[in-house]
Amino acid sequence: MTDDELRQFAWEFRVGILGEKGSPEGMCYAVAAPLEGLLRFYGMQVKLVEADHSRNSDASYINHFWIELPDGRVLDPTFDQFCSEEPVPIYIGQPTEFHREIT
Repeated sequence: MTDDELRQFAWEFRVGILGEKGSPEGMCYAVAAPLEGLLRFYGMQVKLVEADHSRNSDASYINHFWIELPDGRVLDPTFDQFCSEEPVPIYIGQPTEFHREIT
């Protein structure tokens, strides 16, 4: 599956859960966990990942869930909750500041 196909697949899955205009805020687990299961069902070697941000006093969230792809990149089906100027609903790429453990 190409990145564009995966992005479209993830978008359609997300819309099935949240609706087309549903807010992704606080819904990362509700979307990422079942999407990870479905991708595994289709044979992709993906992994659900959680980052604990509770020690970061600047964070407005406690934890965040996303999917790690076999090549180490991120598939984040609720990334637009972190975008303020130009929302990117489905992020596929290298880990960002939202995809790392806070130490």
